[in-house]
Amino acid sequence: MATSGPRHILQVVVTSCCRHGSVRMCSHSNTSTLCAVCKTTPQALLFSDHHRAFQHKSTWELLRALLILRACGSNFLVDNSLKILRKGQQIFGDQILGLFLHPTVYSQFVAGEESSDLAVTAKSLQKMEIRLMVAPTLEEDVGESSLRQDKYDKNLNEMFRLAEMTHCHGGVHPCLQTKITALVSADTLRNLSHIYVKKKADSWRVMVQHMASAMLNRVQLPDIPGINHRDIENMSIALGRFRQLGEVAATKNLCLLVDAEYSYVNPGCSLVALAMMAVFNQNRPVVANTYQCYFKGALETLTLELDVIESLGACFAAKLVRGAYLERERELDTTNICASYAETGDNYHRVLEHALMHAKKAGSDRCLVIIATHNEETVRHSASRLLELGLDPKAGHVVFAQIYGMAEQITMPLVHAGYLVYKSVPMGTLSQVLPYLARRAAENRSVLHGARKERELLQQELSRRLRSMFQR
Repeated sequence: MATSGPRHILQVVVTSCCRHGSVRMCSHSNTSTLCAVCKTTPQALLFSDHHRAFQHKSTWELLRALLILRACGSNFLVDNSLKILRKGQQIFGDQILGLFLHPTVYSQFVAGEESSDLAVTAKSLQKMEIRLMVAPTLEEDVGESSLRQDKYDKNLNEMFRLAEMTHCHGGVHPCLQTKITALVSADTLRNLSHIYVKKKADSWRVMVQHMASAMLNRVQLPDIPGINHRDIENMSIALGRFRQLGEVAATKNLCLLVDAEYSYVNPGCSLVALAMMAVFNQNRPVVANTYQCYFKGALETLTLELDVIESLGACFAAKLVRGAYLERERELDTTNICASYAETGDNYHRVLEHALMHAKKAGSDRCLVIIATHNEETVRHSASRLLELGLDPKAGHVVFAQIYGMAEQITMPLVHAGYLVYKSVPMGTLSQVLPYLARRAAENRSVLHGARKERELLQQELSRRLRSMFQR
């Protein structure tokens, strides 16, 4: 029987492409049994035990974390954090500025820039049975795009370097994050997003098929109404980079997590992520997309993209986050943003429910859900739903994640209770990570309750240690 078109090309070529690599995120295939390996019930998860949460931290690390969290409570510092950091960079240079930032803010949130730096961090995480998720700090915004392709080729080489480091030091089932804007012009993604932001599932499916076919066959994308020739050329070249990155991830048994970015480039980023899923997720989840739950339409987006991926016979993988660009997004358009922290939490739970139901249906071999949250209520809710749905938290297809340098009072109780937990660990030079550090400051301020509790627990543990010293 003769068949033709992108879908046929995708089905024929993808099999050979995916044979060479495999990523298995699960260690048990039976998800029908309840969590016999869990050491406590969801209701018994305790997030107030400062000693167990911070016993692996030195006293200096506790003091540093407390001072940084207190600084994040200053509106002036947070509102002007990136300006202050950039100004300091201009006045003092990276070397002198680094003398202050490296032992403080940088070391709190960033592992370093060399393989030896990651090795130290990975070893400390593995001792605590925490899994590694490496986060490059490569990205660009609209207006920062380069007309030359060598910028993006250089970023791809950096991704290869980080992939090798993650493979060498990552331990069990490591993850590597990436941003689409690191490998293709943000202006091109914005233009593509503008065309596809309100398209229906059928249009998305066709575009994903075209992208997947171009990625596999190393040919130029067909013309897209409303997209100029330069953007078509930029995207066609970039698809080659994404193919190479996906091949490296599959070969090295990494899970490649595509980070969400600003709303005006996200649809374009998602199209690329879905095309990579169509190519590399035919047998198991290698590539995952990220869903920002401070957007009211997050559930609609996840549902649409899940339908597209299922229709292409691929495995769906998702990382669920509240979102790290909230303050900027509110400046752009408040109508698409949840009105409050509580509303965002409710939205997160709706998105999570849909993802968990798919995980139950698909099974541990063909799905991955990463519950990336620092919210106690969401963690308890997630743990309860895992139990109620009979999803084994040790199977590896539903896992938790927090950011390196934050939320130890969430991470450690989950680990002690027997859940699989990742830490997102940024890697990069001081100059590369400045925007990342500014976002961490804003995020700590926006999550007032969680940051306040973390400060209180840090103070309690410091007080306990001081009393212990004087009582000797």
